[in-house]
Amino acid sequence: MNTFILNGQNSGMIQPIELLREYWKHSEFRNPQEAIIQNVLANKDTFALLPTGGGKSICFQIPGLILPGICLVISPLIALIEDQVQNLQHKGIKATAIVGSNSMEDISDILDNCMYGDYKFLYLAPERLQQAWIIERLEKLKINLIAIDEAHCVSQWGHDFRPAYLQIHKLKEVFPDKPFIALTASANLQAQNDIIELLKLEKPTVFKKSFYRDNLYYGVYKVEDKEQTIFKILHKNPAPTIIYARNRKQCQLFSEKLNQLNFQSTFFHGGLSSNEKKKRLKSWLDEKTPIIVATNAFGMGIDKDNVKNVIHIQIPENIESYYQEAGRAGRNGDKAFTTLLINHEDIQLNHISFSNTLFDKDFLLLVYRKLNNFLRIAYGEGFNSQHSFNFNAFCTLYKLPTKKTFNALQFLDRQSIVKFSQNFGSKTNIQFTASSSVLLDYASTDENEENFLLHLIRNYPGINEFKIDLNLEKISELIDSEVELLKNYLLKWQENDLCIYEPEDNDISMVFCEAREDDRTLYRTLPYLKQQNDLKKKQFKSMLFYVENNDICKNKIILHYFDEECLKDCEKCSSCLKKKKNEVIPNLKKLTTDITTLLEIGPRSIEDIEQLLETNSKHIQTAIMLLLEENRITPNENNQYILK
Repeated sequence: MNTFILNGQNSGMIQPIELLREYWKHSEFRNPQEAIIQNVLANKDTFALLPTGGGKSICFQIPGLILPGICLVISPLIALIEDQVQNLQHKGIKATAIVGSNSMEDISDILDNCMYGDYKFLYLAPERLQQAWIIERLEKLKINLIAIDEAHCVSQWGHDFRPAYLQIHKLKEVFPDKPFIALTASANLQAQNDIIELLKLEKPTVFKKSFYRDNLYYGVYKVEDKEQTIFKILHKNPAPTIIYARNRKQCQLFSEKLNQLNFQSTFFHGGLSSNEKKKRLKSWLDEKTPIIVATNAFGMGIDKDNVKNVIHIQIPENIESYYQEAGRAGRNGDKAFTTLLINHEDIQLNHISFSNTLFDKDFLLLVYRKLNNFLRIAYGEGFNSQHSFNFNAFCTLYKLPTKKTFNALQFLDRQSIVKFSQNFGSKTNIQFTASSSVLLDYASTDENEENFLLHLIRNYPGINEFKIDLNLEKISELIDSEVELLKNYLLKWQENDLCIYEPEDNDISMVFCEAREDDRTLYRTLPYLKQQNDLKKKQFKSMLFYVENNDICKNKIILHYFDEECLKDCEKCSSCLKKKKNEVIPNLKKLTTDITTLLEIGPRSIEDIEQLLETNSKHIQTAIMLLLEENRITPNENNQYILK
């Protein structure tokens, strides 16, 4: 380890490319990473618009390492913060974070460590900038750079507006001579202007990388059987694949089907424990299971450059999400395929699903009140309180629609009323009903069981008098055991009347950023709620236009959405390939009409059709393929074609 990198001394001895090779194991920068880094090192404000796969984090992490002091990173997403901090720590770089779940005592300790412990990165949730004492403590640190990740969150025209981002500009007053870098992967022209203006960037150098990905082949296909289509795709391109599914159940079922057909796959969703997520992610990264079926909870911060296929079997919520998820393919520059499969029901179902996601102020207030009641938070209380609960149990108890309720919680998160993350965990309540001597005698024949028991007796002195909350994941790490094994011991003890064991699975972790005041708490958010609903309607229409329009180049639709000019068709997306077919074969429309007219009389083999129409056989085969793709004909058991 080069200590001059970590403590900022003798920084002139190190070059960005050396750090890239040492810590990231890359031999060269992607364009325009190096230019951005040099701009930051020149103490200039920077705005970087780098679409998915552009390597945003390197643009502030490398200058943060080179410059003396500590880099302050503002980021809104707990999962992304945790992922980046862990990645830096894994590289041997000292990094830490202050998020919504940290107590005042925790925060004070973290800031002390940053002051005296040679830390190079401090990640901070934007809500924390509303606390004057934290700003005062930050002022005492030797900050070398302020990085604002997901900078589009500052714009009301961005797809993820968060009012807390409007406070970030205050850091300009605290650190007037330090460089600021704002980064985003997706922002239209209005949002780009807002980022520069609202963050008060001073004459920033602007770096914009095109949203066009030359190596990506975008395809939207209407098919009768999505599963069979995916099997064909995987047989043709068996390399690393991400399949995005609608929900947790669909992920698991489809992964199981793939495994039955001798594909090596796993599944990933927010309901898995953190240990299980790590195992599945590592298995996919190492390509032991090269196919992963996941909800959109998967992919953030994942650095795998050789993904060959990204397949969606549902229509994404908006083009921003689709572009980000599809953009996880082909980051190494090799040809890669992004495929969206739909059937005749999807458009209608999408309309219904979308209408069920929008909510008004009455529903928002209902969810907020029920949430406080569920967590037993009294009026005027709850500030900085931490909670874990099962989302489905909450919705079931109060008969709340799950999708709409989840969106309401997300809105409360964006408005900094709560901070929540999807973290599966088991909340375990236990109380011993037998004496310690009886328990130890019972477990004496099993060393692992005895170690578990001794740990509980030593660390939870009141466990014989009242119920104790246990974190089995943490205990399993401390005593080097498996969570499932510990659960089995608890079940066995309960069956033998040695303890009371009450397991409860939670999938939401939440911190309340404000005290409960019901209407008063939510009143300030109402203008943003209407604005959010209007934006979602616009996004929904844009996504449907992308899906349904088969005449305009798919790349053109995406680039136009992000206000980027595109004069030429890509000539390789599904729309362009369809257009090519039409141009290659004269009167293709007439030929398909002639074929369907023949099939109205009765089933015909391809040989019959060629003989009766007296047309070039290749043209007829192309016309039949088109009719099959459009779901207008189908083969029967006699290898003849019939109308559907």
